[in-house]
Amino acid sequence: MTNLELKQIRKLLFLEVNEAAEIVGKCEPRTWQRWEKGDRKIPLHVIEHMQQLALIRQDLLEVEYEEGDPMYTYFEDFSEFRKKTKAGPLKWKIAQSVSAQIAAEDNALRWKETEIIEQDQT
Repeated sequence: MTNLELKQIRKLLFLEVNEAAEIVGKCEPRTWQRWEKGDRKIPLHVIEHMQQLALIRQDLLEVEYEEGDPMYTYFEDFSEFRKKTKAGPLKWKIAQSVSAQIAAEDNALRWKETEIIEQDQT
């Protein structure tokens, strides 16, 4: 994994540097920043953990989901997610990423349909 891939995956998972450093890297945020800048080699355990998180996210996107499933619902804050799932902050971040992806795709399809309809009427 390159430094830029590490940064991309972190952002895809809605993790701030300090969150990724604490939860995934078990390190100081400055250390994580050095990995992302390419100043230091990324430890294998961090690479493996980030890959695992990205795969969990991908798996969630590939299955048909039920409306109202908390792993596919956007929650304004962690406490609301926690009430519904009892899961930790890392699962919340993955759920936020997944719900944002689904919303973007659903909206894009609607916008395309609207655009096509408007173009056909002109």
